[in-house]
Amino acid sequence: MSEATNKSANSSNPALSVIIPVYKDAKNLQKCLEGIMRSHTRNFECIVVDDGSADETTTAEQFPIKIIPLPVKRGPAHARNAGADVARGDILFFIDSDVVVHPDTLSKVLQTFENYPQIDAVFGSYDDKPEHNGFISQYKNLFHHYVHQTAREQASTFWTGCGAIKKHVFQELAGFNEQYGQPAMEDIEFGVRLRKNGNKILLNKDIQVTHLKKWTFWNLVKTDVFARAVPWTYVIFKNKNFPDDLNLKSSQRIRVFFVCSSIGLMTVGTVFSSFLIWALALSLIVLVIVSNLKFYRFFMKKQGLKFALKVIPFHLLYYFYSGLSFFLGALLFYQSKIFPRENSRAKIGLIKKMRYGQV
Repeated sequence: MSEATNKSANSSNPALSVIIPVYKDAKNLQKCLEGIMRSHTRNFECIVVDDGSADETTTAEQFPIKIIPLPVKRGPAHARNAGADVARGDILFFIDSDVVVHPDTLSKVLQTFENYPQIDAVFGSYDDKPEHNGFISQYKNLFHHYVHQTAREQASTFWTGCGAIKKHVFQELAGFNEQYGQPAMEDIEFGVRLRKNGNKILLNKDIQVTHLKKWTFWNLVKTDVFARAVPWTYVIFKNKNFPDDLNLKSSQRIRVFFVCSSIGLMTVGTVFSSFLIWALALSLIVLVIVSNLKFYRFFMKKQGLKFALKVIPFHLLYYFYSGLSFFLGALLFYQSKIFPRENSRAKIGLIKKMRYGQV
């Protein structure tokens, strides 16, 4: 292990441990660590866990931080747990290597725990100024910002893009599930366990970070479907708990149903050459669009009318593949209940890959 003294940890017990897992992301890590060093508070330590890529070590060594080089890649869940094992702070603050904290982010994390001593964890959101200017990157990151900024403060999940938790609570729950060998939904699964254990999670909308990631269309769909929606649905069915928060609000589920129904109606209308069926399908689409006017106005305010109009078809597509993902997640759950593992090795292998975001 390569280790340097943290310039902010003048005492032997920093209040906050910032833990950053990284894998082959040296360019973003540089910006991430520069942001950490600009923090207003100095009562923290920073721990970078290199998940078997080795090239991040040189980048991190420029900064007065702890570096944990892991010999092989085992995924961000394991890397975060490894960072937590050596953390000295009473609060563990997890961020990704492709985010940049604001100068007041760490201060706000500490202040939140002081102001709300009854909570066990808190998370924030991406800000409304993502780095990449491409349409897909702006759409995806602003979408995420909007969802978190309009969600309930009494949260039902957890988020490691910008999330903090009391160390003793993290240890009580044995950390993140390391079966998730790829970036997937280990934070959501951990949030489910937090809630089942009776712990309180707060969404503080003032805690924000800038996202550096460049999204492409296929990467967006792949991540949304296989790394998030399908495994999340599996966890929902497993725990028999349908949260009514973030992008799983009941209003969102109704819109998913309307969009998927409209696709089915369009197919039937085409087969039977029925104008009435087509009209019904289009009416459902219009209803979904009208019900999301506040969402589209948000994009218009940030990026203009032309951008907001381009968002609409992508948003409808999002509803469609969300419905498809729910179906796949439910199918995988019940398939695993019906068919024994020993009789369906190939299928189970695919289930694991989809569940853990490896497809």
